[in-house]
Amino acid sequence: MNLDTAKTRIETALQHMETTIGEPVFDEWALVERSANGWKLAEYGGTRKEAFVADFSKDIASLRETLDPENILIGDFAFSHEGFGSGFDAHMVVGTDTLILFNNTEKNTDQITSSPMWTKAQVHFSNLLEAFIADPLS
Repeated sequence: MNLDTAKTRIETALQHMETTIGEPVFDEWALVERSANGWKLAEYGGTRKEAFVADFSKDIASLRETLDPENILIGDFAFSHEGFGSGFDAHMVVGTDTLILFNNTEKNTDQITSSPMWTKAQVHFSNLLEAFIADPLS
């Protein structure tokens, strides 16, 4: 999958999740890539790019608790129930050494998942993940 297709798929999935649950599930996302020099931001979708970039190094370090950066496989994903504000609420591995990080800047994951519509909204997250498993970002 190329970057333009990936961006469209991400935005569409997030819109479907918002429509299903009745409010934004994730109001920002970022594609990040691991290189020899560490993690770098490849693409950002949201309204606070400067703040996101400023907190990026600290926040990416928090992934070590849910993700082994030496052993990431396309299709791996996790939700963080501790993520709040600039922390990441979820991530998925969408290509070799490439992740999408998702965040809700107003609510934490516990608050999001307390919605009775959460289970139905997860279908769109799963569909997005399956699209990247079938056609990883390259």
